[in-house]
Amino acid sequence: MKKKKSKVWALTGSIATGKSTVSKYLSENFGIKILDADLVGHEVLKEERIIQSIAQVFGKEVIKNGSIDRKLLGEMVFSDRSKLAVLNSIVHPELIKSAMAEIKTLSQSGPVIFEAAILIEAGWHEHFEKIIITTCDKDVQLKRVMERNGFTLEEAQARVSSQLTIDEKIKFGDYIIDTTKGFESCIEILKDVGLKMTENDSEKKS
Repeated sequence: MKKKKSKVWALTGSIATGKSTVSKYLSENFGIKILDADLVGHEVLKEERIIQSIAQVFGKEVIKNGSIDRKLLGEMVFSDRSKLAVLNSIVHPELIKSAMAEIKTLSQSGPVIFEAAILIEAGWHEHFEKIIITTCDKDVQLKRVMERNGFTLEEAQARVSSQLTIDEKIKFGDYIIDTTKGFESCIEILKDVGLKMTENDSEKKS
């Protein structure tokens, strides 16, 4: 009998809409492996070839002690869409290549969720069977960004506007998780997601 493949889905949503809380719940309660695009990206930014490419475009001041100063680079790009697009053109191809290789390995032993804030903007959603999208009201989102990151309102608005709007993102979603009223209000739909993702793996073990 042919072995059923473990499910490989993706999780996205604008900044401060609850992605990490959702992925933590699914990991802890259903044993689903989570691959965080930010962590993959951090590893990509350590590659010498990528460091030099970024320095050529953004200047040597973005390098400190041989590494990319991510805070300074972020300040440069998140208020300038053209600079952000250039940075993405350098980093994204290597990031998704590394991520898909790791997902291939992880999925051999169970379901995997790839968590990425810019999943849709980067076109990565096409690699995945189903898309989970977190969302919340704009005012709640801005408040969360300000509290979590210590941003001013203007800084929070700049970071939010660097991504697709929530309304644009949810068009791509198979499951929409609205965290406006808090995490507890999302438990039932998350249980449904967890059960759907692990049903094949439960059959393998039975």
